Parts: sequence; structure tokens; C-alpha cells
Amino acid sequence: MENYSKGKNVEEPLERDKLPIPNLPKDFLWMQVQGGSKMRNLLELALKEYGNGKDVLWTGSGVAIGKVISCAEILKRKFKNVHQFNKIQYRRCEEYWDPKLEGLDQLVVNRDVPMIHILLSHEAINADLPGYQAPNKETRPRGNVRPNRPYKPTKPNISVQVEKAGLGYNKGKPKKNLPKKDEP
Repeated sequence: MENYSKGKNVEEPLERDKLPIPNLPKDFLWMQVQGGSKMRNLLELALKEYGNGKDVLWTGSGVAIGKVISCAEILKRKFKNVHQFNKIQYRRCEEYWDPKLEGLDQLVVNRDVPMIHILLSHEAINADLPGYQAPNKETRPRGNVRPNRPYKPTKPNISVQVEKAGLGYNKGKPKKNLPKKDEP
């Protein structure tokens, strides 16, 4: 490959008519996420439009897939009763490599880049097809909390037990050179 330099990339264009999700609503917000897109900007518009009653379709390919999933999960957390439909496919990308030396032909490399579409809607669309997720009726816990399980520490807190006993960390021996609690 040292005899070639990278040329142009030609990606398969995205069109509303060719989206792989059946029964799409007529009026929806299509968020096409790129790798350099700012999540704050994407979510600001999507939250506003979804709150106004419009369904949102998130689309991204390659390095933007993680960002698409994160945006969809944040929107689902902000609103209740969100119906989700997922579709995974590949997008064709052609890379052209131009020769540095005369006599060599131009190379064309075809790559299939993974792509995801996530439709978040107010009503159940495509509920019978694979990829549909019904809304979660329970409230979602925030953080690393397990619902319906009491907190049980796995190890006792040694420092609290040692302080109560008035002992230091040196295997049960009393602390040295420390004033007693009654002395100023």
C-alpha cells in the first residue's frame, strides 16, 4: 500500500424512502448522528420535538453507533411509555486509492460498515416484529442501585470497629502518644 495514497470515500446515501423500518409515521424527526456530533446539541432538539408529540428516529453508522444508543437511552429515561424499535444493517462504503507510480491501476475497496436505526415513538409501531421493545412500566433506578434488595455490606467496616474499641491498626494494640478524649 506504500505505492498508493488514499483518495475519496463514497458512501451509500441515506434516503427516507429506503429506511429499513416498516410502518414509519409520516411526520418524525430523523437524527442522523455522526462521529463528531455533540450529544448536547442532538438531545436538545430531540427532547424538544419528542415532548411536542413527534416521534424520533436515531440513525448512525461506524463509530457513531455508541452515541446513537446513548442518545436513545437518555431520551427514554426522560419520558415514560416510550416504544422502541431497533433495526441493524450494513452500509456500503467504497474507498478509492490513487496510485503514486505510473502504470498502476486505481484500487477500489468495498467495505460494509455496521449501521443502527432506533425509532422511539409514542405508540406501538411494529409491535409484532423482531426488534420491538415495549415501554418499561417500572421507574428506572438511577446509578448503581438494585431495586427491591436491601443493602447488605459484604465486609464489615474495619476502621469503624477499631475506632470504637479504641485500638489502632497494629493488630489490636492500643494507639500510642495520643491524648485521651478528656484531655484538651
